[in-house]
Amino acid sequence: MTFMLLEHSPRPLKLRGNKVTAATIIPLSKERLSAGDYVGTKSGLIIKLIDSSGHLTPGPEAKDAFYISDVTPATLDEAAAGAQDGEVFVPARGAWRIHRLQADGIKPLRWPDSLDGYWITVSFVQNHLVQGCGWFRKTATTGEMILVNGELDYGRPLTITAMKTLQKATVTVECECRDFTLVEVNSIST
Repeated sequence: MTFMLLEHSPRPLKLRGNKVTAATIIPLSKERLSAGDYVGTKSGLIIKLIDSSGHLTPGPEAKDAFYISDVTPATLDEAAAGAQDGEVFVPARGAWRIHRLQADGIKPLRWPDSLDGYWITVSFVQNHLVQGCGWFRKTATTGEMILVNGELDYGRPLTITAMKTLQKATVTVECECRDFTLVEVNSIST
């Protein structure tokens, strides 16, 4: 399954005689994430995910965002030291289309301020149908979206729904976007 590289060490560390890169990732699906080779959708960089397990303890301001997105520590190979934070990595085998979009006119329906500025794993819904999954980062009234292998109707409103509910409430976290534009599409087929 795909993941976003949230941040990583710019210098590899030596662990049991091997050079590895410590990282923090946001998997699209933590349960379906597995060790193996991954390709950067913008750079084409091939890296190896060695392990993705453990727990992070964020500061109070990031607690909701880290929980709702399953932010996870990861061990990557030495090649990952040259990766860019924020890049999406997909399994080295398969066909993938990654849409990067800009969102304007965002109306929070049930979106706590504590999530603003953080990448959140979401589903994109139009006409009550899930059109795809990916990540969303909201600021005051704008946002950035990354859609994985999905298609959106650019003339219709879009509901952005977090893939998990918050710990302190069983309410679905969501917002509505009436205006969004395509920034770029990256396609990878291996």
